[in-house]
Amino acid sequence: MSITKSFLCLDLGNTTCRGAVWSDDQIIEQNVIATNDFISNCNEWLNQWLHLREITYCSVVPNAEHALTSSLYGSDRILASLTAINQSILPIQYPNPQEIGPDRIANSIAVYKKYDLPALVIDLGTATTFDVITKDGGYEGGVIIPGPQGMLDYLANQTALLPQIKLAHRRNSNYAIGNSTVMAMESGINHGYLPMIEGIKEAICTELSDTGKSLKTIIQTGGESVNFPIDDAYQLSNLTMEGLALSYQNKEGDS
Repeated sequence: MSITKSFLCLDLGNTTCRGAVWSDDQIIEQNVIATNDFISNCNEWLNQWLHLREITYCSVVPNAEHALTSSLYGSDRILASLTAINQSILPIQYPNPQEIGPDRIANSIAVYKKYDLPALVIDLGTATTFDVITKDGGYEGGVIIPGPQGMLDYLANQTALLPQIKLAHRRNSNYAIGNSTVMAMESGINHGYLPMIEGIKEAICTELSDTGKSLKTIIQTGGESVNFPIDDAYQLSNLTMEGLALSYQNKEGDS
């Protein structure tokens, strides 16, 4: 099989689902939809890309994946999922590779193929994940913590008096001492989340150093990455799509 020039990449996430057209080794267009809307209107949303016969995707939401496969059932479109088990680019040093989220695998594939290693990928979304990729071992492992909005949701869901709020990132005020409940909750995230990320990064760097390795690349991606930037980190919004595309092209080239 020859390598397809253009195909659709889908990243089905907990909060949003993203579609991107990969053509001639680059993204030429993309669109985003809330995951709940994707689940209920998948077929209609995909119609904007009816001209693309081939689709590769990664999913961390079973209901979204079911909506996708159901909407394409019986059609002549080719649908290929990415998982830790079915990819062939990235070595994985992990006792149970099937536990690794497919989006984390996509991110790691892109980094493994394109950046200096060892590398650390920090993906800030509904959950924030840290993934370590090395030249010899490939995917080594990582860290999972709640995303910034998830922390606020936890406070609202697990306490009787704290409200449900959406993170506003009111950084222009620079207040640390909130004079309302909402401002106090926002301050906790705005002033506490970045130091937590940096603390985890430093712990990872120390552990790598203990094994004779020095971190060469740090990449931040995900919807919240621009709000909690780390010094010397690349900000790459399309990392997952790049990994999906590279993996799919590799499969086609092997066919």
